[in-house]
Amino acid sequence: MDKIATEAPTLSPLGDLHVLLYRMALEQGRLRPEAAARRLDVPGADVSAAVDDLHRLHLLHPAEEGPGAARPPGEHAAGARRGTEYAARSPDVAVTHVTGPIEARIQQLHRESERMSSHVLAMKPVFEESWHGHFTRTPIEYLTLPDAVRSALERLSAAARTEVAGAHPDVPDPATLEEGLQRTTEVIGRGVLVRTLYPHSVLTHAHVQRHLGRMVALGAQVRTTAHVPDRVLFFDAGTAVLADHGSSSGDGKGALSVRDPSLVRFLYRSWESAWESARPFTGAPGDGGAKDELRRSVLELLESGMKDGMAARRLAMSVTTYRRHVTELLAELGAQSRFQAGSYARRAGLLDG
Repeated sequence: MDKIATEAPTLSPLGDLHVLLYRMALEQGRLRPEAAARRLDVPGADVSAAVDDLHRLHLLHPAEEGPGAARPPGEHAAGARRGTEYAARSPDVAVTHVTGPIEARIQQLHRESERMSSHVLAMKPVFEESWHGHFTRTPIEYLTLPDAVRSALERLSAAARTEVAGAHPDVPDPATLEEGLQRTTEVIGRGVLVRTLYPHSVLTHAHVQRHLGRMVALGAQVRTTAHVPDRVLFFDAGTAVLADHGSSSGDGKGALSVRDPSLVRFLYRSWESAWESARPFTGAPGDGGAKDELRRSVLELLESGMKDGMAARRLAMSVTTYRRHVTELLAELGAQSRFQAGSYARRAGLLDG
């Protein structure tokens, strides 16, 4: 595509000298730069540069050209020509000369954009027919490579019409969150409902809290719960994408795209059950309610005697983070052991309900 040929003049902000020269041209009917420099006791080069600025903005024009004349873009003088007289032009007229070519180019680009969109979208029926036919033929598809997973998620997100729902058990890295936010923005922009479930433990990470706050601001619904067993995404409750930890790639980054109605219905109902009992994330500072739930979850695991590694995985946090929570709770309860902390919490009613 051709580069935009017409651009706004690159000028410094108009200052006092520009105002004085423009007023002189209005009041005297003509402006001679040499005479103006002498009268204002300003160096001729400064006056010449200021006149050139006003000329390129079409606020001044050589008197012999007439008030409505305008040079083609790129033909303005490089500086006020010696002996040339300039007349003032109304700002309302000047602005049409300055912006007219740019607006015309914008309209041309808009027409070109619509033409190209029409050409591309002509293939949409072919894509949808092929894609839906593929769904029918393949109720379960193995996606072993990250690029295949990303491509599938992009296609499913673009085709979603009513809802995109998901559950994420771990703390995603910032790049993954940003990629997901871009898809969420596009999906919500089409009026599709977005619901996402995370474990309470992600709220201990500032970058996740910021991300969830941005999602809520966009219109997504976010909730947190004590335990999210695995990653899953649902598209219009008709397709589920699951993490495939046993994928042939060996890196645990594969996925399964499931379209079998009975299996998707079962998975979606299980997700709905977890969603109903989860706590809404509002983006309020601290989100104390969810953090209280995390504290309670740690106490329950202490009472059960579960080993640190398993408990940390259940709460989607590192063993180091889990042990830090345990240390804080032991000190708070005055307990000498983990089991004792769980017992104290039970007697204190911290685990009731």
